[in-house]
Order: sequence, then C-alpha cells, then structure tokens
Amino acid sequence: MKHVYVIDDNAIVGETLGNTLSRLGYSTEVYNDPQAFLQNALPVSPATILLDMQMPGMSGVALQKQLASIGRKTPIIFISGEWQASEIVLAMKQGAVDFLFKPFNLEDLLTAIESALSKDLQESTKAMVKVDLRTRYNSLTPREKEVCALLVQGLLSKSIALNLDISNATVKVHKSRILEKMQVTSLQQLALCITQLGLN
Repeated sequence: MKHVYVIDDNAIVGETLGNTLSRLGYSTEVYNDPQAFLQNALPVSPATILLDMQMPGMSGVALQKQLASIGRKTPIIFISGEWQASEIVLAMKQGAVDFLFKPFNLEDLLTAIESALSKDLQESTKAMVKVDLRTRYNSLTPREKEVCALLVQGLLSKSIALNLDISNATVKVHKSRILEKMQVTSLQQLALCITQLGLN
C-alpha cells in the first residue's frame, strides 16, 4: 500500500488532504504537530511525507533535519503558502524531492507523490539488496574474506597461495566456497558485490 504522511499545523488542510488521498487509494496518516509525528509514526515503505514549511514550534526544515539525523529517509514534499527562497534552498539541499505552493492543484500533487513514492521504493530495494549482500559476506570465514579481497584485486590463485602461504588447491576450495556463499558465478559479479558493500 502506498503511504502518505501529512504534516500540517492547519487541521482543516491536513484533514482535507488526508481524506482526498484516502479516496484515491493511498493509506494516510495526518499529524498537526511535528513532535506527534516523531513520536508516533512508524516508518513504512513505499511512503512520502507531505510537510508544511511553516509551523509553530518546529518548522518543516527543522523536522527534515531531525529526520535525517535519526536515519529516517522517507522522501519529503514540502507544501507552503508562505515561503522564503533561503528556506526552499535549504530544504532542497537537505534532500527534499519537491516543493508545492499553496494553493496547488491535485494533478501536481499526485505527480509529486508518485515521483516520491517511486524514489522511496527504489531506495528501499537498494537497502534490502545491500543488507542481503552484507549477510552473505558475513557468512564468509576470516580466511575466505582474505581470499575474497585478493580475488577482487585480480590476483591469480597461485599468487594468492603465495601471499597467504597456503596451497593452490586450498585457494581453489576457498574460491569455490566464496562464490557459493556470495551467490555469484563469476569473479566479475563478486567484485561488483564487494564494490556495493564499499569494501574494495
């Protein structure tokens, strides 16, 4: 289910947006206070946040910064009737995916939401792939990790054997197990996995 968090201190605006999006098939949560969102909203994916720029107590940009500090990466679409160029620049620098000025039309809103949801789905998929890769890599023994590092550097089995003071046959056994555990069929694929993990 595509999820939209609506955060706007104007209860009427928040409720209207929430109801409209619900009728269009989105699951929604509406918050009139950024602190309530921080305390109660559980992260789901794919999702996006419709965030009012100007709110008492905590501005939209301040909430955006706090979410980033705790690792919450849900894409943010800012909505605002009052704005300053400096705030927009800061919001975009901090990763906002779009900015809509009130009053905005429904078509523009839905386009922004679908774009943000697509981005969140892509990021979530990449994160899941990386977690899976990390799990596979962690299943390697310390020696297999040593051999793996040398394999992705392009060393041949004989060179690895000399480097680690083990037999060529042992290197070949390690290589076979590494490919099996990492669920790849070639050294090129193995190197790509290591690169994705940031280990090369």
